[in-house]
Amino acid sequence: MIKVQGLEKSYENRKVLRGLSLTVQPGEIVALTGLKGAGKTTALDIIAGVAAADRGTVEINGIVLDSETSGARQLVGYAPAEPAAPRDMSPRAWLKFLADARGLSAREASEKIDASIKLLGIQDVSDKRMSQLSRAALQLASIAQAVFHGPEAVLIDEPTQNLDPKDILTLRAAVRTVAKGRAVLLASSNLTEMCALCDRVLVLSDGRVVSEGTPDQLHNMTRVGDAVRIVARADEAAARAAFSAVKGAEIANAAACAEGVELTVKMSGDQREALFLAAAKAGLPVLEMTAARKPLESLLDALTTERVEGGGEEA
Repeated sequence: MIKVQGLEKSYENRKVLRGLSLTVQPGEIVALTGLKGAGKTTALDIIAGVAAADRGTVEINGIVLDSETSGARQLVGYAPAEPAAPRDMSPRAWLKFLADARGLSAREASEKIDASIKLLGIQDVSDKRMSQLSRAALQLASIAQAVFHGPEAVLIDEPTQNLDPKDILTLRAAVRTVAKGRAVLLASSNLTEMCALCDRVLVLSDGRVVSEGTPDQLHNMTRVGDAVRIVARADEAAARAAFSAVKGAEIANAAACAEGVELTVKMSGDQREALFLAAAKAGLPVLEMTAARKPLESLLDALTTERVEGGGEEA
């Protein structure tokens, strides 16, 4: 388990973290998300022991990590946003170098390296130079070095940055595999992607947590009042005429789409049944009727803007 309490960190006169606290249970995937400069990477650096906090504590499975418990750092694995491996080394050679640095025996090193390469599914590229690997393979290799020594907690910074949709699916599967029995903490500015991958998401702004919840809870925060999104097999004029006939309903916007027309309709209370009946009466097949939502990224912007405009301490 990762347990962080009251982390504070300043660089020169700028406060980067202001009392950050969080917990991540074994088997759980949690994300820190926020705009650039929110403190996400700094938090991971401190938890990994790369940077020191001004105040606060970090515990892994009940062991407080500090300068006097360097051995406990073996409990943490860290994959930074930019893989640190030399470009002329292969993933296998890199892991061997790290195993030697940790003083592992040849047999133990071989077993751990093979296991981590298999876990991340990079067998086909394990002997190629880093310079020959795709961005996705580089990221998988970086995660492999974070887990090969058997840590209890794994930290991954920007796991899906600059990846195409297919590679993102591969990374999601890899992170979920890594999380079996381990506490996993991610950092990313992509709220939509983190909601697709994580069990919980913490939104940071100005070094503080301004919102926290499950993906479902965050999605619910994007609902647009009592509005519904309707996709119907019809042209825009016919759809407008049908739904405008419902007393108290107001069409906020409408646009053609591949299936016909997509509309956002503001309701006066729950008028879904009335809207559906109006469409049926007009002979318009309704393909979808769901709660209207704003994009998740607009939620991130709203949460962080609210914090900034709320007059927080000088950064």
